[in-house]
Amino acid sequence: MRKIISRLKIFHLSKRTITLLFATLLITLSTQIAPRADTSQFLLSGDDLKDLGSLAVKLQDTRAVISQHIAPQLSAETQQLLGEYDGISSPSLALQRALILDLNKILQAGLLYDAESFTDIELSEQTDELLAQSPESGEALVRLNRLLLSDAYPHEVASPTEKQTENPEGIEKCRENLRRIQQAREKYRDETNSDPQWLSELAPEYLDKKDLLCPADATNGKPGVLTEGAEDPTLPCSYLYEFRPSEKSNRKIILANQGDMLPFVRCEHHLLNLSVGGKLYRNGPQRAIYKGKMKVQVVRVNASGDLYTQLKAQLGEEFLRSPEGKDSLKQLQGSLPPSTSTIRREQISPIGKPMPSIALTDLSGKPVKLETLQSEFILLNIFSINVDSCGPKLQSLEKLLKNYNVSQLQVVGISTDNSAKAIETFKEKYGLSMPIWMGKNMQIQVFADNGTAKSQSKLMTFLLNRELIVKDMVIDFDPNILSQKVKQFVESKD
Repeated sequence: MRKIISRLKIFHLSKRTITLLFATLLITLSTQIAPRADTSQFLLSGDDLKDLGSLAVKLQDTRAVISQHIAPQLSAETQQLLGEYDGISSPSLALQRALILDLNKILQAGLLYDAESFTDIELSEQTDELLAQSPESGEALVRLNRLLLSDAYPHEVASPTEKQTENPEGIEKCRENLRRIQQAREKYRDETNSDPQWLSELAPEYLDKKDLLCPADATNGKPGVLTEGAEDPTLPCSYLYEFRPSEKSNRKIILANQGDMLPFVRCEHHLLNLSVGGKLYRNGPQRAIYKGKMKVQVVRVNASGDLYTQLKAQLGEEFLRSPEGKDSLKQLQGSLPPSTSTIRREQISPIGKPMPSIALTDLSGKPVKLETLQSEFILLNIFSINVDSCGPKLQSLEKLLKNYNVSQLQVVGISTDNSAKAIETFKEKYGLSMPIWMGKNMQIQVFADNGTAKSQSKLMTFLLNRELIVKDMVIDFDPNILSQKVKQFVESKD
């Protein structure tokens, strides 16, 4: 240090120059004495995005709780680029750069994890171990966030421990096939105003039959490889067509609930989906949204008998009273042949599952939790005060359930509205005594949408036990029918 100072004096440098040299020297020495943790090894680069297109589509998808958590943290410029992406073409370099920049900022900003956003995500052992250590900063925090991101989007974002990030063999060719299928479908619909009965109807006028074969399909579209009854009757086809004749009416009902992200064609080899809206995305950890694994309920009816009575016995009157049930009945009445037919109604039931954690406040703004309720059973009603039928139904329900001890049954309302004053007015108008809490938590909507109806426009009721396990769920209940259901679980004090 003394030698450096003496040299500076000898050369008669200016005071400003000496000051700058000293500052540079001190920074160098301090870096050597106290080196900063290297977090760059856990930040994303272009090679770490395994499937940029699928990631972009999932970040656009407002149904996914994890994407609801991450997408709002992106910059306005990145969100604009996401909004402009069509979901099927090759993503732009600008979108790639913007996402990498923003995601790296998120990785370094603070803990990415919260229980609500990751409720549907299966965490790796590495993630669980590091999460238990509760890192607050530095290398451990960035590493944890990177693991969380790859757990949330396993087909899209590489884990920091992955040795290579190459996509499955043949997936790019498969993508191109699905793009051509989408183009052919659009031309077909323009001319016929309907979807094809089978994908083979697109060839050869709209599509080369070779485009129906996935390069990863070793059987070359051999019949019987896909789900039973799903093989194309005319041409070899590797792809699972979701709108085939036996599924078409069913899919239209699901389409009304799930929107245009509903898979139209699937590649089971590459776990790649082409949606009704023409977007390509990979399967994901959120089963209800991206995997499409649903419980299939087979219902057998005879068209020569009373259709309503037959469906009521097998599906329940509550379903038939719902808009979805009415629509199903109407379609079946117009399409069934005069013989015994089979109806497949797909649904993912929340019954038997734990109610997800819901962020709630009372009307004074104080946080509240379902876990604090001590009743044997909880009847949870989720609704909007803007839906005209909700008030009268809740009013009738309270009257029918007035003879139950609160230790046995607690009736609670959760309003998705954000005006405490308006909710108080709603309570007074219908003379409701039940506590009504406010909750804008989108997770409960996703949880409920896995059943039979969109939550935003429905009165949804969950019967929970003390452990908050769903014992039953009804949509737009009939008060008398619901009160009878409650009696099966809870004894009246009369």
